[in-house]
Amino acid sequence: MREKKRRMETFSVHDRSGMERHLVQMAEKGWLLEKIGQFCWTYRRIEPQTLTFCVCYFPKASQFDPGPSEEQRTFYDFCAHTGWTLAAANAQLQIFYNERPAPVPIETDPVTELDAIHRTMKRSFLPSQLVLLALGLLNGGMLVYRLLNDPIGVLSSAGYLVSGLCWTLLLLLIGIEVTGYLLWHRKAAQAAERGEFLESKSHRGFQIFCLILVLLGVGYYLGTIFLSGDQQNIAITIAMLCCYGPGLFFLVIGIKGLMKREKAPAKVNRVVTLVGSCVIGMMLIGLITGGIMGAAARGWFAGERETYEYYGETLVLYQDELPLTIEDLLDVDYDGYIRERRQEDETFLLARLVMRESPRYDAEHYKDIPQLSYNIVLVKLPALYSLCRDTLLNQWPDDWYWDYSYVPTDAAPWGAQEAYRQTEAEHGLLNRYLLCYPDRIVEITFSSDSDSFDWNVTPEQMALVGERLGRGPL
Repeated sequence: MREKKRRMETFSVHDRSGMERHLVQMAEKGWLLEKIGQFCWTYRRIEPQTLTFCVCYFPKASQFDPGPSEEQRTFYDFCAHTGWTLAAANAQLQIFYNERPAPVPIETDPVTELDAIHRTMKRSFLPSQLVLLALGLLNGGMLVYRLLNDPIGVLSSAGYLVSGLCWTLLLLLIGIEVTGYLLWHRKAAQAAERGEFLESKSHRGFQIFCLILVLLGVGYYLGTIFLSGDQQNIAITIAMLCCYGPGLFFLVIGIKGLMKREKAPAKVNRVVTLVGSCVIGMMLIGLITGGIMGAAARGWFAGERETYEYYGETLVLYQDELPLTIEDLLDVDYDGYIRERRQEDETFLLARLVMRESPRYDAEHYKDIPQLSYNIVLVKLPALYSLCRDTLLNQWPDDWYWDYSYVPTDAAPWGAQEAYRQTEAEHGLLNRYLLCYPDRIVEITFSSDSDSFDWNVTPEQMALVGERLGRGPL
């Protein structure tokens, strides 16, 4: 039988009444609060009994204090003298319990009690919420900006979608918590003048709902990473989950704990912990980035694929299955092609596939060998089709160095609904096409790096592109 229980509690800071009711219920089930941690509360097993709890606020306290101040210790002695035992404390939050059936309350003046709560909120809760609000608005604004400029990249990325969900929920939580507190405080002040303490309303239901959505979103994001088969992305994700997150957390907690043991003043502890967290965070990111880049350069993510060396770098000889190859379109006498298929991103809205066939960099007459590449956007939600098409048609901004654009061309040979060909102001029509099919948009390029090979796409080749890429399985 376990003697400890840890639970993630989602109480609002000022929800004194809700916390007290919850702790009474836990004691009746045989669990007494022992510690309030960073993310969870710890309970120890007791004989089931009815206890009275009192949640108090000590505005001058801080999580960076080396220990209870003299004023706090005097307060604890006073509470103990009247039968109240300290169960747990965390910064300004102090929770006591009493075994007597009808104990004398610790706080008897609603005005004084409300003032302590309000000073606590102004010292810790409200400033932190303003910082989170600023971060939420900044990240939300950046995401909206990215969405407006690259909707395909955002809507096909599980990371962006989950990030948008998290920041949206954070802004909603901040709005509800801050607004709820301010409205409650105004009514509580009026009640306190009448000698009454107004119980606060809990937002636990909404907090738990948001937490479930975030966990589902993170699970969805991790699922897309691990199911993608991209070993480099999987390695980055594992490194962030197993090294960066826990490493940063425990090192920062360790710094704060060390400063407390050394009896450093709260202000010194706060500065050292904040600076230390920034330095440690940058160092961990640098180590992970350097490690991943070094491993990629050595071909560690190639798996069982064959590799070759080119100017000191290990490159992978991809031989992936492609729905359309150069050999299907041309008679070529080069057999050293690299065939690479990558699924850039995929969500329940869109998917992006990138496929290319190109010679090895160390091939003789590399620039004279024809190449083929095509990007495919699979549109899973039909309402997004026009947005994706227009985005691809207008992907070059007005201030772009090259004056690229797409001009309409005959769609019939391609078997497409619409077809466009790329043009450039100086060089005219290029061998890059945008082809629109019912559930997908294909961007295909026929090229080589030399002017000695001029690929004139024939109607037969166009028809094969439509058959393989526009209607066939990918």
